[in-house]
Amino acid sequence: MNQDKIWNYFQDKSPEVFLPASSRLNYLFKKSLDIFGDTTLTILNIGVGNGGLEKRCQEQGWETYALDPSQEAIRNLKAIGVKGEVGYIQSIPYADDFFDVVFCSEVIEHLSKEEINLGLIEISRILKKGGVLIGTVPYQENLIENQVVCPKCGEIFHRWGHQQSFDVKSLIRIFPKTLAVKTIDIIYFVDLLTLNWKGILMAGAKKGLSLLGIHGRDENLFFVLRKED
Repeated sequence: MNQDKIWNYFQDKSPEVFLPASSRLNYLFKKSLDIFGDTTLTILNIGVGNGGLEKRCQEQGWETYALDPSQEAIRNLKAIGVKGEVGYIQSIPYADDFFDVVFCSEVIEHLSKEEINLGLIEISRILKKGGVLIGTVPYQENLIENQVVCPKCGEIFHRWGHQQSFDVKSLIRIFPKTLAVKTIDIIYFVDLLTLNWKGILMAGAKKGLSLLGIHGRDENLFFVLRKED
């Protein structure tokens, strides 16, 4: 399956699919503020989406970079002053010890096990000592539920291109020893921008259950890793 075709379509032709990600990306941004305060940072976001996180970081005065396979996504970010490169997580085109923060949200589940291993080694390489990786993956996703069949060729594939499903233990196992786990939380991100009032009430109830430790569908694993000094 060619994942580039999936994401070129959503990023170029249907960017509205990324609107529900706003609460999740705002959470990641605020966590980086919690960690570093008013420090001027050099950050990289892997996997552009609609560019909202990059814009937020740029407005904060941070030196902002992006990496994505989509030429159109990188072209759009460069137009607003974000430094970007077309490329892949398993071969990141930036220097060693360069970034204070690397964001990697809803990316790892798209990768093969080999790509995950190579990608995390690359992230460790480009992070400064004491720098952090902040990201998310879906929590206990049932991959079969999102499988679809191409009516033209009969190929079966995940509609979003996901290849992996994670719980807390399996997520911890993929991280290299060079990146120390500081935080792993199960979080339900409420999408206020695209929900009507009924949806907001239902999401609020689900958020309450999640906070009580009663977990269900559509939750995420949030993680913070630090490159050891």
